[in-house]
Amino acid sequence: MNNIEKPIYIIGDIHGNLRSLSKLIDFFKLKKPQLVIFLGDIVDRGPYQLECLITVLILKILEPNTYFLLKGNHETLEMNKYYGFYQQFTDRFQNKANFDEILALYNTLPYVARIDNQIICVHGGIPEDKDFLNKLHGLKTKDLYKSWKYLSEQLLQITWNDPKEDIEGFIDSFRGPGIKFFGEDVFEVFMETNNLKYLIRSHEMFPEGYRWFFKYRLLSIFSSENYGGYSRNPASYAIVNENNEVIAKLVK
Repeated sequence: MNNIEKPIYIIGDIHGNLRSLSKLIDFFKLKKPQLVIFLGDIVDRGPYQLECLITVLILKILEPNTYFLLKGNHETLEMNKYYGFYQQFTDRFQNKANFDEILALYNTLPYVARIDNQIICVHGGIPEDKDFLNKLHGLKTKDLYKSWKYLSEQLLQITWNDPKEDIEGFIDSFRGPGIKFFGEDVFEVFMETNNLKYLIRSHEMFPEGYRWFFKYRLLSIFSSENYGGYSRNPASYAIVNENNEVIAKLVK
């Protein structure tokens, strides 16, 4: 995504929170942005999962060159069955076969958005392979699963990995097999290898709404307020301005 009029707005996890999504849409109506990127995890956990997904898709249909949706770790059948969207969908439509349409949608979603070759947007984090972005370039999501096991391992890490201060390298995460925490040292190598200035991601809720890592080069946002109905976290989003600087904001 090059030569796009700024500012660009980046949205984190929604997780069925229609209230937070509605606030963001009202904001977009005022700002009329040229580009909005959702970082995935529109569904699961919240009360209005299908409504949120349909709303984001309507935005994409009405303004296809403005709204973009990346693939998060919850844009999968396994997570949807475990965290509620699959059951909510099949209860409403009384036809499990219709969920194949949702899976077909997931298979069209990109894993990475790159802004002016300086800023990268993903759902989770960096993979262990520092050259992986070059290997992904030009590949369609629907064709990725036909490739070798190594590719799927790196894609898993893009949607699941988390940054962590005060560690070195990659270490195993509590989230499950193949998923990693990554430290500032490997993050810097990845960014230098790919000539990047910032990384914007979501995937984690923080009580303050967003959190900076690694000398303000990695921003983690989360766009579902009062997450799960019990947290008091505010929702947040990111702005990329005309100087390709990344700014974190809370949803009002």
